[in-house]
Amino acid sequence: MGHSVFRNESVLVPEYIPSSTPHRAPHMKALEAYFQGVVQHSDRMSQNVLLWGPVGSGKTMLAKKLGVVLERNAMLYGNRVKFFHVNCRIDRSLQAILTKGLRFLGHDYPSRGFGFEELLQSFFDALTSDRIHLVVAFDEVDSLVISDSSSLYTITRLREISRESQVFSSLLISKTLDYLKAVDLSTLSSLQWNEISLGPYSDEQLYDILNSRSQEAFNDDCVGEDSLQLAAEIASTYGDARYALDLIYRAGRVADLTDSPRVMPDHVRRAKASLPPQFKKEELTYLGRHQRLILIAISNLLKKNESAYVTIGEVEKSYDALCEGMGLAANHHTQLWNDVNELSRKGIIETQISGKGVRGRTTMIGLSMVSAEQLVDELKSMVADVRG
Repeated sequence: MGHSVFRNESVLVPEYIPSSTPHRAPHMKALEAYFQGVVQHSDRMSQNVLLWGPVGSGKTMLAKKLGVVLERNAMLYGNRVKFFHVNCRIDRSLQAILTKGLRFLGHDYPSRGFGFEELLQSFFDALTSDRIHLVVAFDEVDSLVISDSSSLYTITRLREISRESQVFSSLLISKTLDYLKAVDLSTLSSLQWNEISLGPYSDEQLYDILNSRSQEAFNDDCVGEDSLQLAAEIASTYGDARYALDLIYRAGRVADLTDSPRVMPDHVRRAKASLPPQFKKEELTYLGRHQRLILIAISNLLKKNESAYVTIGEVEKSYDALCEGMGLAANHHTQLWNDVNELSRKGIIETQISGKGVRGRTTMIGLSMVSAEQLVDELKSMVADVRG
């Protein structure tokens, strides 16, 4: 294999915090301005901001960048501000978030056995005794509100509990503001309506983002303007920077695999074929280990199977065998059934009740968005010790 086209491919992953934020500078400035009071007077000021926009519009990137700026600037004023980012798709209860927050602050807290009010008190005691003002970014906060409609009220209350010394601020991040429809009026009135909305990126804006990142990610002269232009054009249908970055990253991988010294437009086209836009790789990272194993079981069966669907009984057998091979205790049928329903609700798999040709009524499972081959490849890197 020849030289790689990449200089530093980590620049293209979603977790990377870029030094420059093309077409998001005004939004960054607005975020910093909203939290300036907390930076300067962390014991007297508290803040709540709503940040919303479609997938791939830069919400998480701006939030994490804000965290770095807040912690650094607060030190200049002799204040201790800490930034804590949590994804509410993964931690779906305030109990889980506060427990994680305490551990983040270096306080050991048992995850079971305490009531919520006690947990809340411990959380405040820790912040007060450490003289820390914690800014929590609740990413995908709609998931939290849907699973517990009172959570937003508690978040607004958190800011009001400690009148004598402010220790808590929040940044609520979501795709839309629809989740606020589920919230009662008293909570709405106590929410500070500081709101920043992000629109989808245009193809010119996506090109600028790709161009900016590619200079760090690829070796000199390894990716041409036409390839970046094509990736930006493809991704502009969705206005999604994550998709654009993933496309150019995969195109780079294709170039390496074919020993090409440059990323060509055809590599971008091949990357597009391997990455259906509506199939979000990040969806897989939010799944639990057993849900991923169920998906691998489904994919393995569909790879060998002539038909488009397999039965839930076959999936259970294949999943049990996978667990056994890994020395894991398999979940019981009811939990498996719940997981299958959850995967179906997320649109990763399709389920239907069997029709003619199948004895009895059973649930049939298929894949709609992505090939079994691709799914196994994506998942194998996430679950150790699994063979396709």
